[in-house]
Amino acid sequence: MTTSLGLFTHISRLCKMSKAGLLQQYKKDVENVKNCAKNLGLSDGEVDRIIEESFSEINEQKCSKTKSQKCFYWMKLFGVVLFILMFVYVMLNVNQTTSSIVLRNVQGLIYPGMKLVRFLSVPIIKVFPSLTDLYDESCLVENPFFYVSDLDCTPCKKVYSVIDLTNIDVDETFQSGGPFITMTNQMPVNLSYLQKYIKNNINILTEDVRRFTSNNKSISTLKDLINTNEKTINTLNFHSTWKINKMNPARIVRKIFPRPNFISKWSGQSVERFIMVDSPKSEPYLLPNTECGYVFVVQAFGQRTIVLKPANECKRSCKTLSVVLKQSYVLSYNWWYWRPISLPMENSTETSITYVNSYC
Repeated sequence: MTTSLGLFTHISRLCKMSKAGLLQQYKKDVENVKNCAKNLGLSDGEVDRIIEESFSEINEQKCSKTKSQKCFYWMKLFGVVLFILMFVYVMLNVNQTTSSIVLRNVQGLIYPGMKLVRFLSVPIIKVFPSLTDLYDESCLVENPFFYVSDLDCTPCKKVYSVIDLTNIDVDETFQSGGPFITMTNQMPVNLSYLQKYIKNNINILTEDVRRFTSNNKSISTLKDLINTNEKTINTLNFHSTWKINKMNPARIVRKIFPRPNFISKWSGQSVERFIMVDSPKSEPYLLPNTECGYVFVVQAFGQRTIVLKPANECKRSCKTLSVVLKQSYVLSYNWWYWRPISLPMENSTETSITYVNSYC
């Protein structure tokens, strides 16, 4: 009883003390602990180590408590945001009255909102001018899981080979999905000619310089390509893709890669186009996806083997095809049904120049 009363008295006295008084009392308690430890035969170093371990345990307890509090806070915030989003979704999709009211009032804010976004983005564009290139992209991020569950694979079901339609009038029946090749009015464009043409129009073509990609670090830019000898490229495992999706560069490029004669005048060519340069030792690669469904691949110089694999939706119905694309020939196919792979020709010694475009 006496011990309990003394402890109560000690605690009451501590509660009434000021900060300075508490500090003094703390020093006295530490001294008492040290004296007691010395009486037990402990050295000063052992006492200091015991005190440090005690403080470390207290700090660990505080840290774990702080982390749990932060975790609880973020979980609570996530739950609130999720509830608000679900509530808004239900109100807009289930309650027709609410949906009509929101749409009627939001439509008037779309233009001012976009104007505000453009105004706020100006300082960012000044710091990162390359972001303006994203404006010309039709797709910023492709969906690798894109799949059409009800795609009709009839256009490729009974296709067993790539037909050569040279000297035959190509009408729309051949462009429904079945691939074909034909001789075109494409003049030979070797690497030396392409390099010279780019140098002569470098001021305009530099608009798309940043869209040049290569598998070789020594030729990583368009400037490197036009300054590299063709013999040097032929000794490398080299592949490059130059993507053009601006009107002025596209207008310059189409002078040496004219529109194939089988494309109707009523069909519109996509601004987006690709020029691929491959050495004889280049590895196979997938041809790029295009804006429009109808794709044509022009072999401006050299030869390539094109393997047409059916799209994932038509793997069970359609067969894999292959064709040798010779110089000045063009391959036409429908992107919805075929995914082409470009491979080098055996015993080839020439640099390959391939031009890819699409039309709708």
